[in-house]
Amino acid sequence: MMVLQLRHCNGVSQYPLSPLFQMKSGSAQRNISLRAEAAPSRTQRIMEGLSVSSEVGGAGGAYSYNALKRLDKIWSSICSAQTVQQEPQKVVSSFPGVFSQSFLAEKEVDTFDVVVCGGTLGIFIATALSAKGFRVGIVEKNMLKGREQEWNISRKELMELVEVGVLDLEDIDQATARAFNPNRCGFENKGEVWVEDILNLGVSPAKLIELMKRRLISLGGVILEGYSVSSIGIYEDAAILQLAEGKILSSRLIIDAMGNFSPVVKQIRSGRKPDGVCLVVGSCASGFKNNSTSDVIYSSSSARKVGDAEVQYFWEAFPAGSGSLDRTTYMFTYVNPQPSSPKLEELLEDYWDLMPKYQGVSFDDLKIQRVIYGFFPTYRDSLVMLVAYSHQSHLGDLAA
Repeated sequence: MMVLQLRHCNGVSQYPLSPLFQMKSGSAQRNISLRAEAAPSRTQRIMEGLSVSSEVGGAGGAYSYNALKRLDKIWSSICSAQTVQQEPQKVVSSFPGVFSQSFLAEKEVDTFDVVVCGGTLGIFIATALSAKGFRVGIVEKNMLKGREQEWNISRKELMELVEVGVLDLEDIDQATARAFNPNRCGFENKGEVWVEDILNLGVSPAKLIELMKRRLISLGGVILEGYSVSSIGIYEDAAILQLAEGKILSSRLIIDAMGNFSPVVKQIRSGRKPDGVCLVVGSCASGFKNNSTSDVIYSSSSARKVGDAEVQYFWEAFPAGSGSLDRTTYMFTYVNPQPSSPKLEELLEDYWDLMPKYQGVSFDDLKIQRVIYGFFPTYRDSLVMLVAYSHQSHLGDLAA
């Protein structure tokens, strides 16, 4: 038997192929190509059939499948890092002397007592400070508006905002979409505890933040929508924000409320990988007939394998204000960010199977209105102990 060896140069055969071989090769390539195009996941099919016109900035404000893939890409990069994700951009710098003696002092500068960076959460403290007589500005890279998906909160927490002058009772009534009692806490085979008035109000962020915007402006506050922080200079007497769009702001205090992806926090933590992460997926759907109570926290199963990782799922659920049969359900877990950690889309694939069993419904009877997802990084050391700059403070999840 004679063997003909075909030598390749840069991947191309030096000998012509027979028509039969070319035909078989082309057919094989097409088969490989067809096999490579995986069928869309259940998550993709569901999400691509939903309207996402109401997406906003801030945690939980994006609902599209493309946004899910982008967030999973960020999550994967965190998981694949060793100890440092990436050398962070330097946003904050310290300068000797007072601002009036710097070269920036010659430019047009808008002066505030306090500037809050990030408006979805920051507008509450901005309004409280404005009510105390301070001149306050908010810098928000998106349009400042709340998401459609409701927040669940206790009335006692809202009353604390009334006490400091941020809200009044009429505001609470106007923003509350749904109230529900009792509220369950439970773990598999360990029994249940039912409580009253714990996270038992569904509040509309869209309505609440619109109320806050009107209140802040009426108090003399300034909202800069569509502006991004480029750099922060710390002088002895002031903090100076240079915005990417060219504006310069001077402030006695800067409050960072830009969330977990704040460039200021990335710099302070030197781009360090989180010690742990809470992964959250969920949905708001219609079709729940038994829909008058809530779950504050509930675990209905033991730890299970997701890909190469083992996770313990926890649940939260509460009635939604959009309809009597509408209900929000969250599934969340805690993981160490490792290459084997599950992606958000993998958790959603589990969620579609487990949520109907957890809620005692058939998935076919549900109409999904929106899909919710996100992750929250955590660190062993408090950010308060790491802050090395004066004239600035931090607010919200990023400060934990």
